[in-house]
Amino acid sequence: DGSYNGASAIGRLGNEGNGGEFQLSKAFKSDNGAIWDVNVMIDHWGDEVNLKKAYAGVTNVLASNPDAYIWAGRDFHQRPQQGINDYFWMTHDGQGAGVKNFDIGGIKFDLATVAAVESCNPEVMEDETNPSRITCTGGSGTGDKGNYAITSKIHGMKLGPLDLELYANYGFDSKAVEGEDKLKAWQGAFVVSHSNDSGVNKVIARYSDNSDNSVYNKTDDLTTIYASFEGSHKFTQQAQIEYLLAFHDYDNSSIKSDNRKNYGVIVRPMYFWNDVHSTWLEAGYQRVDYDKGGDNSGWKLTLSQNISIAMGPEFRPMLRFYMTGGQVDNDRTARVNGTKEETLDDFNLGAMWEAWF
Repeated sequence: DGSYNGASAIGRLGNEGNGGEFQLSKAFKSDNGAIWDVNVMIDHWGDEVNLKKAYAGVTNVLASNPDAYIWAGRDFHQRPQQGINDYFWMTHDGQGAGVKNFDIGGIKFDLATVAAVESCNPEVMEDETNPSRITCTGGSGTGDKGNYAITSKIHGMKLGPLDLELYANYGFDSKAVEGEDKLKAWQGAFVVSHSNDSGVNKVIARYSDNSDNSVYNKTDDLTTIYASFEGSHKFTQQAQIEYLLAFHDYDNSSIKSDNRKNYGVIVRPMYFWNDVHSTWLEAGYQRVDYDKGGDNSGWKLTLSQNISIAMGPEFRPMLRFYMTGGQVDNDRTARVNGTKEETLDDFNLGAMWEAWF
């Protein structure tokens, strides 16, 4: 309870919900050389099917900047993701327009303005005039919610052997948001990474004012810091490992009862028997340390036998047969709720498939 380091902060392997995202894309080239793509995606994570993407983009259309990609519509926007804890350390999905990979002197710029999409909760309410009907369709409407973001990214920079990315975002509200609820937010971040033949290491640091990982969602007097170190290493072609250390500081100067720090570590050694079969073992630990009232903590261990299309953790589609065990102690939650402290144990066997192309 209280974790902010991702949907699977204790480890993603064998610890996900069912569902998926399904996308159709069409790319084509016009007679004048411009390269277009049109994309539509739906998702299905529960009872509702939602439209998540509907956008078009074009590149090779500016003679002075042929790599610039100009887009408009609804998209998964600026959502850099960490894999083994399934965390989008920034996310600004929505409707808008922008440009990516605009080249100035060998450095690439991304700039966009996006709006959060109006949504609702498809629950049957007892006090409705017709309680047998669900009156809305869930997570993605067509309207404008009133929360806006201006997002930017600078990338393609080299610091000797290191790659550097810089992010800066600003959030504001339109008149659709009630006057007293209107807030502004901003966030900045950098990513430093180093790659070689044996793998990659990456340091991420983000600071947010009046927000956490999205400037759409604002909380007055809130500041958050997220920092992580992640990477992968190939000892041999068969023996590889992925790892992550993460820290998250949530600090609200007005309402201090929920102030907390998250600490997480995940390690995933992998052995590839051949091009098709592999065995993975993932161990994860997470602690949510509240400034007042104790802490929550947990661990998870997953053993997974996999069948994939080629050798390496990045190749999909993949069939996975796994065994997961873990334990969570929500001590602080029990204290606040005035209930008896419980240790939650879990053991499960599962099979799944996943794919991306």
